[in-house]
This record gives sequence, C-alpha cells and structure tokens, in this order.
Amino acid sequence: MDYRNKIVELLSNPEGLKEKEPFTRGLSIGYGDEANGREIDSSVKTQMATLPKYKRIIVTQEQFMKELDPCSHNVLFDENIPAITMKLQDGGFVEIKYNRAALPIQKTIKDKQVLHLTGYPMQFTLLDTKPSEKVQKNFMLIKQYWEKRNMDGARDKMVDVQKSVGDAGLLFYYDYKGRIKCRVLSYADGYILCPHKDENGDHILDSVYYKSNGVEYIDSYDDEYMYRYTNDMEPTDSNPSGWRLHEPVKHGFDEMPLIIKRGKVAWDDAQSLIESKEVLFNIFNVIQKRHGWGMLYIKGKFKDEAKKIAGSIILNDTSIEGKGDAKYLTPPSPQGTIDTLNSLDDEIQKAASTTFLLPKDIKAQGDVSGIAVQLTQSMDIENALRGVIDWQNVADKMCRLFKHGLASELVRNNTNSTAFTDFAEVNMVAKFKVWRPFNDAEFNQMLATLKGSGLISQETGIEVNTISKPDELARVRGEEEEARRLAETQSAKQ
Repeated sequence: MDYRNKIVELLSNPEGLKEKEPFTRGLSIGYGDEANGREIDSSVKTQMATLPKYKRIIVTQEQFMKELDPCSHNVLFDENIPAITMKLQDGGFVEIKYNRAALPIQKTIKDKQVLHLTGYPMQFTLLDTKPSEKVQKNFMLIKQYWEKRNMDGARDKMVDVQKSVGDAGLLFYYDYKGRIKCRVLSYADGYILCPHKDENGDHILDSVYYKSNGVEYIDSYDDEYMYRYTNDMEPTDSNPSGWRLHEPVKHGFDEMPLIIKRGKVAWDDAQSLIESKEVLFNIFNVIQKRHGWGMLYIKGKFKDEAKKIAGSIILNDTSIEGKGDAKYLTPPSPQGTIDTLNSLDDEIQKAASTTFLLPKDIKAQGDVSGIAVQLTQSMDIENALRGVIDWQNVADKMCRLFKHGLASELVRNNTNSTAFTDFAEVNMVAKFKVWRPFNDAEFNQMLATLKGSGLISQETGIEVNTISKPDELARVRGEEEEARRLAETQSAKQ
C-alpha cells in the first residue's frame, strides 16, 4: 500500500486515529515454560526460532502525572503506613489529623535532566566549506529570528513535557500576522498525541485528540494538509459515532508541522526505589516522633524554692553526698534506618543517572575545580549525551520547519521575495549542547588559545563562546571593515 492510500485508509476511520502505542514499565513473563531448564547437545548449532512470549505492563500517563506531583503520591493515602497524629481543637470540636510526608524526588530528577540537556541554546552549524557572503548573512538572519521568537524556550518546554508525561508535541503554525510560531502540546493540558507510522517506522500521519468547549476534535497532519474531525453531529445509522470530517486545509509547510517525541519519563527506572524510600522515611519520622523526645534529668536533693539569676534557674544540691546532676537525655537514633535512607539516595541517583548536589556536599576547604564537579556529575553528563543523540531528529526538524516558515513569513510581508531560494542555499544543521558546570572565563580563554594556535577558526570561537550574540560574526566583520576604511583614509591623507 502506497503512502497516499495509507493516509486515506487512516482518515476513513476516526476512531482509529485515536489509537496510540501505550507506555509500559516492566515485563510479565509466564513461569513453567517447557524451554526453561531444557538441555541442548553441544553438537546442535541451531534451533527453531520462537516468537517472544513476554508481555509488557501498561502504565497510563495519568500515573506519570501522579508520580510527578508529590501531593498525589500513594504514600499519603496508604493506611498501612504509620503516620504522625495530631489533635486539632476548634472550639469544642477535636479533629485527629494523620500526617504522612511525600518526597519530590521525581520532580528533582526531571528538572536536573532537563537542565543538562537544554541548559545551552541550540547550536547551529553551517556545513558549507566556503559559504558566500549572502549565505552567511542569511544564516545569521535565521539565528537572529530563532532567538527573537524564543524557539529555545519552546524546545526546553518540549523536553520538560516529554520527561514528565512520556510524550510531547511541538506544533508549528502561522499567527494572524503570518509570523512563524510554535506551541507545545502536552497530555497534562488535554492533548493526546497519536502518531501513525508505516512499516519502516516513518511518520505518515500525526493526530492530536483533544476536547474544547464540550466538542471533541481530532486534528491530523500529513506533509500538505491538516484534516479535522469534530464529534458534534447527532448519531445516525450511517454515522453512529457522530464524527464529521471538515474540508482539508493546507498548513503551509513542506512537511508535517507537528513534531512528536516519545520516551521514558525521567525517573522511570528509579520509581520503585523512590517508593521504598518514601515508606521508610515515614516510618522513621513516626519512630522519631514517638521515641525521639528528649528529657531533662535532674538528680539530687533541692530546696522547694530555687534561685533565679540572670533569667536562669539555679538548683543547689543540699544532699550530704553532693552528687547532684542535671542533664538532657535523648534516646539513640536508629542508625541502621539512617544508613538505609542514605543508601537509597545513592541507588536512586544511579538508577536515574542523576546526581543531587546540596550545599553540605561542597567543602569550604580548598578550591573546587570545574573538572571535579564534572566528574561528580558524570552520570548526568553521560545521560545528557545520550539524550542529544535521542533528540537529534527533533532538532533537525525544528530547524527545517523554522527555516521554511521564516522564508514564507518574509515573502508574505514583502521583506524578501526570494527568501525560499535564498534559504534553500543555507545548508545548516541544529544540535543540542550538553550543559556542564565550568568557569566561563577559563572556557573563553581556552577558545582564544585554540584560535591563536590555529586549531579552530575565528567563526567557531565566535559561535561557541559564552557571550556572543547571534549576529556576532557580522559585528566583528563590520568592525574590521570600518578599521580597514579608516586605515585607507589615513594612508590617503599621508
């Protein structure tokens, strides 16, 4: 079946457009299989292939949202977990309140992973070995508009949404003035993303299912049109579902303007450890509350009246032995529980490839170098480097859609009538850059040293240093041209 026929088949079934691949966590494997423990002779080199028998366990996106919100954690509502009780009296009414604590570990993991992946602006590279001045000018123009339209902000939000609820969508569109814009579509905001692929995994039709003002919508996008279904008709024998297909509308891009990214939530591999820590943490709190109160212990013989000096009460022991004593006694803390909680912290960080650095972890003695901090956060950096590869298709498609949309905008507002052909000559790519802690001054000095030794170009140094503006290369060349003109003027006067 060819590409267009597959789209027609999908559009003929609105209920089918709402189908999407579920999110899963863990496996369900049957026990007692005849292959388990079966022996094979060493002379046998092959065996008959069998289809996989495992089943994945479905996890809903509502579950991801529940895990991300500390106020919705299971530990708060599990009556089997001990709680700290308090009596609250309002007039003659006494209320007993049971307090349990939830830990925002999932949110901390998510925020840290988003920071390492999106902490720097998108990096653009011009692939032409000898680009013309016109190509360089258009390259800088695209980057300027990228920053003006806050495309990095949309990219950051998309990553945040995907690591929060499993998938995220980025929809490019033209506003009422014909300007290129984009917005993030999130499950938390009521948008269900349903990508449809061919046998090779290529997107052929991407759908968004949502509800607005009591009416259900399904918006589907291919490379040329946007197709809209609305569920606003009375069911009939010929149309029992009530869905109505509207006239297709050209979206104005040369490919699907909707980018969909799926993946694991940030804390997925650490969820069971986080739940274990929350249970143990609440048990520890109750133990401390019940048995952790200190007691003032006074020993000796004292008069009924005590002296008060400088606001403090003085008790004098009048016994013959003179062995009076006063001290504050506290029961020993359950060190085993404390060690287990600390151990769970370590295992959570390993499972999530995310480290938690607190002020207490930074020692005041000596200088803490950027390299030392990078080594401490090596798991975060390694995870982000894998994320750069995983998100490369998103970066490429964002770049292509924005370049095409900006060309269309400039043509519409009569700024550049040849923008499509001009931008087609700009062979550029986009890429995420991993954020890692370092000293800005040392980094920029390193770039200057590399440029002086001829290992990198001036253009590379301008692009990757920490303080350059999008048009920095044009500014530098403008200053060089101005200095050249001044030198020529002075030479002519002489």
